[in-house]
Amino acid sequence: MKVIFITNIYKKEEKRELERVSLEIRKLGFEDYEIFAHDGIKNNQGYAYGVNQGIKKGLKKGGEIFIVFNVDISLTKLTKQSIIDGLKRFDILGFACEQDNTFYYGGQIDKWRMSGGMIKKKPISRYSLVDFVSGSLMFIKKEVISKIGLFDESYFFYYEETDFCYLAKKNNFQVGIDSQNRYVHYELSKTNPRKEYFLAKNRLKFFLKYSSFKQKLYELIRLPKTLFEYLPMVKSIVFRSSFLTDFFSLNFSSILNKFFHFGLFIFLVRNLLPAQYGTYTLVWAFIAIFNPFVDLGTTSYGLIYLPRQKNLLINRLVSMRFFVALLIFVLINILSWFTFKTQPVVAIFVFLTSVTILSNVWSGTYLIINSIKEKVFRSSLVSLVFNLFFVLAILFFYLIRKNLSSIFLAIFFCYTIYLLINFYLVKKELKKIKLSFELSAWVKIFKKSYIFVLISFFAGLYFKLDVFLLKFLKSEVEVGIYSSGYKFLDALVLIAGTYNIVVMPIISRLVADKNALKIKIKKDVFLLSSIAIPTVIIFFIFAPWILPIILKGSYLAGVNIARTVIFALPFIFLSSIFYNVLYGLGMAPYVLVILIVQTVVNLILNLIFIPKFSIWAAAYITIICEGLNTFLAYYFVQKKLKSI
Repeated sequence: MKVIFITNIYKKEEKRELERVSLEIRKLGFEDYEIFAHDGIKNNQGYAYGVNQGIKKGLKKGGEIFIVFNVDISLTKLTKQSIIDGLKRFDILGFACEQDNTFYYGGQIDKWRMSGGMIKKKPISRYSLVDFVSGSLMFIKKEVISKIGLFDESYFFYYEETDFCYLAKKNNFQVGIDSQNRYVHYELSKTNPRKEYFLAKNRLKFFLKYSSFKQKLYELIRLPKTLFEYLPMVKSIVFRSSFLTDFFSLNFSSILNKFFHFGLFIFLVRNLLPAQYGTYTLVWAFIAIFNPFVDLGTTSYGLIYLPRQKNLLINRLVSMRFFVALLIFVLINILSWFTFKTQPVVAIFVFLTSVTILSNVWSGTYLIINSIKEKVFRSSLVSLVFNLFFVLAILFFYLIRKNLSSIFLAIFFCYTIYLLINFYLVKKELKKIKLSFELSAWVKIFKKSYIFVLISFFAGLYFKLDVFLLKFLKSEVEVGIYSSGYKFLDALVLIAGTYNIVVMPIISRLVADKNALKIKIKKDVFLLSSIAIPTVIIFFIFAPWILPIILKGSYLAGVNIARTVIFALPFIFLSSIFYNVLYGLGMAPYVLVILIVQTVVNLILNLIFIPKFSIWAAAYITIICEGLNTFLAYYFVQKKLKSI
């Protein structure tokens, strides 16, 4: 009888434990056996993945019995005969598990909640049927694997043995324990801060995979209690992890900031004429075109390359950001006088708004410093307070003077204060700010960041191109109406931005595994499509009733613009998936090519059709270009995956 022992190693100290268990395995007395230990340290692969690798190797070696075990157990209380006797009665065998002075006798699945729990009460008979056996030590006959296959690798950690045993029982295999014989489980994983998270997550996965309609209905009714039960776990995970604290605080502040500005948008379209709102939008669009060149990728560079506590390097980066921003500030205002020479008041508005360029030098630097120190929540808080103050200030200035100039004076006033506050905060962190002109050092930084500068530039240009063309081919009135409708699509794109933040580290880990990457792409396509498509349908149906509450008078045409451009949302979501895959595969230049093609097509089509169809041309061309964008990104991803 060929016996295959399979385990996983996730910590360096576990290698010493494996040596100890290997000696205990030898003492069991099996004549023909092999041990396969999967090293999960290198690639951060899940428990089930490692088990499956061992099973595959064992099948090639002619294995008949597969023993899955953790290295943090002791087998000294077991004998070869007790194992043989147990396997005569069960297809999947477990033993009594001694853990922290408590004995467990297999596991039981709650018939309503489908949650797995260990049995503490010792059964009357020595051999007893159970729903599952502990994955810390389980004995599996080859026939089970031949019939039901391998472990489900999507569980990563925990519940994989519950799933395997449940599936085995559904296929009429016997799962049970020998309560008379025992092994000791030291459970090194009990100190893992993410254990409760994986248990909760995989319990939900197991529940959704196997539960009936009645069980789902029961769980839905019980949901408030379930959330209350998981609250301590969520608090523990979030507050223990600086990453999660920063992540949630940053996203929470981003959502609130979006909410504040959407409220400002409603106020503006209710109080400004379309031509006035068009001018307001045009000025911001003009500034946005230059934003990628202001940053020059220094934010990404700072987060990746700046060592902690190296004030000299931070000062060098601050110097680069400051002088580049100063140059762009001057350039913007020179170009604005030439661009709007027939409307000098617009050039003045650009000047007042361009203080944001200088302000972003210090707010961005403060963000970099906090990111390095893993205290991003501080930047989030400052940003949140500022945006609330910014919106209230614009409302206050406008209600006093009730003209467009008052809004731009409020912008200048707010961002000047924001500049001074962030300058003070940066100086407090660095103790001393030393600005210096180091061109050679800046060139080295730019060599690592220029591709993302170009990507940001063409992405920004594409999204603002139709606004500029509407202004110069039509008027500010069309800009105002079109922008009021487009604003609703812009608000929903926040979901794609949140997805990008979350998924990029995951994609980076998966690029080494082609099959896992494909599975991830399919899952994310399904997830984002299931969000985007219902959103589009609901928005399209209910917009005529809801949007007129916000868009009144001359802005009413923006309702149908919003109902049209909303069909670009699924394409934007899908292209976000493929862009992240391209970044992960080291194909950022392909993203740049896509954006250049998209921008050129957008320019040509708008030049041809805006003169005749006005804002409707811009709306439909947005959908066409986003569809083209998605197709090209998908094509490059597929081509690359086939070549791997």
